Amino acid sequence: MNHTFSLVVNNEPGVLSRISGVFTRRRYNISSLAVNEGDSKETSRMEMTTACTAAEAILLVSQLDKLIDVRQVEKL
Repeated sequence: MNHTFSLVVNNEPGVLSRISGVFTRRRYNISSLAVNEGDSKETSRMEMTTACTAAEAILLVSQLDKLIDVRQVEKL
């Protein structure tokens, strides 16, 4: 089943690499990725879609939330 995640992250170099690293370590492919500038120039908004179970999606949310550059993460 596909799950979509919405993230608000710091607008810094290397953030996307660190976030995709979480998916890589867990062996998930990112099916869809959209990145836009956030409300301020300091943040960006990302929406990512991946195929995983509901339990795995909860685990991904907790792993993404631990990253320093991630300000907010939620499963849509």
